[in-house]
Amino acid sequence: MVLFFLPHAGGSAKSYCSFKRFLPQSLKVIPMEIAGRSTRSSEPLFTDISDCCRDLLEKHRDVIASEEYAIFGHSMGTLLACELVRQAREQGLPEPEHVFLSGRCSADEKAMIFKSDETTTDEDITDFFFSKSLFPKPAQGAEELMAMLSRILCADVRMADKCCISPEEFKFSCDITVLYGKDDEMLSAYDMHGWQRMTDGNCTVHDFEGAHFYYQENKEAVCRIIADTLNI
Repeated sequence: MVLFFLPHAGGSAKSYCSFKRFLPQSLKVIPMEIAGRSTRSSEPLFTDISDCCRDLLEKHRDVIASEEYAIFGHSMGTLLACELVRQAREQGLPEPEHVFLSGRCSADEKAMIFKSDETTTDEDITDFFFSKSLFPKPAQGAEELMAMLSRILCADVRMADKCCISPEEFKFSCDITVLYGKDDEMLSAYDMHGWQRMTDGNCTVHDFEGAHFYYQENKEAVCRIIADTLNI
């Protein structure tokens, strides 16, 4: 069994490296890397979820076509999971055995952090993430690195804010598991059971102590849920 990880806005494949030590060795962990960061830093950033997932599907097509797999996506990664599976279905590729959706309300709810792309600046976005402790503040002497990370974050936030997927457009055919932090301010107005609308299977919801990145303090428990759900 393969477990693909899909990143949050501003994140990369490295965001999930530490999960491996809490997961069974029999599970092959593959964090998907999006263009414009880490090992793909020389490639242009995507501005559209569909284009981003088309690229990811092409890069991982051989594994998706030949092995049983599951997906874990956090925040923006939940939207990527929906679109990736939708495109796999369109292309006649196998669909996942299970999908884990973390840290975001249902994909059919327009959870825009910023209401207007036209008036919101990159500084507005980074200031918001700084204020909520969702993004590290720049250290002295690391301005160039921080500028690069901020550019990635802003591109991802704008890409995610444009995306809304209705149950009429797409539903998972497999069971899904939803995970979130009870103190996540960005989810306080939403019912996380709303994800049930996005699947023809069952939807199980787990809440944890913590905010948006609740899994940082609950990694072992999250990985236990993943292993138990996948029966490995």
